[in-house]
Amino acid sequence: MIMNQSPLDLNRTHQAMKQREGLFRRFGYDSRASLKFILAKSLPLPGHVLEIGTGKGRFLAAMAKHADRITTLDVDAKQQRAAKLHIRQTRVGSWIRFFVHNAEQLPWDTAKFDSVVSMNTFHHLEHPHKVLEEMLRVLKPGGKLVLCDLSPRGFQIFDRLHRFEGGTHPRLKNSLAEYARRLRRCGWKTRRSKGCNQELLVATAPSAQKKKTQT
Repeated sequence: MIMNQSPLDLNRTHQAMKQREGLFRRFGYDSRASLKFILAKSLPLPGHVLEIGTGKGRFLAAMAKHADRITTLDVDAKQQRAAKLHIRQTRVGSWIRFFVHNAEQLPWDTAKFDSVVSMNTFHHLEHPHKVLEEMLRVLKPGGKLVLCDLSPRGFQIFDRLHRFEGGTHPRLKNSLAEYARRLRRCGWKTRRSKGCNQELLVATAPSAQKKKTQT
């Protein structure tokens, strides 16, 4: 499902990601350790998995070693191109489909996916509640939701890193604890974890979902 790319493009993408990971480590964020932590707390990811926020494909590549079928979506076509190059470089064998689309209006029917995941994406969203509502809509009854974003210390690290680069970094508009409370009120089972500068919410949908979960 991934188009062929030139060896030069593959090498450039690989080197750029290695340099970026080195910068992360310099400021105190170990991206590989964070991926291992998130996977340890998230697995298994059964059935057809939807990822919201492809980014450059780091989490996608790690997740693909444990999932048979993944659909990944991002609003940024440039980011998805980088992710495709990274997936080709890592040679993961999962069935992966890429979509460029706004997650506030997902292009799939209700109850389409067995698992829906998102890593370090929600702090970039202008309307996170709309995106969460869509994620819940396309999740099957009894399905698994995984939301992960930076911890307070993780955000401090990224703030320093972006200031070093002459920019700024957004923050979460709503905490994962708030999302967990709202899901529990609607009958979801939730579990929260923190480690490696990340916070994680894993939630299981009711077997018979209510008509609409209020977010």
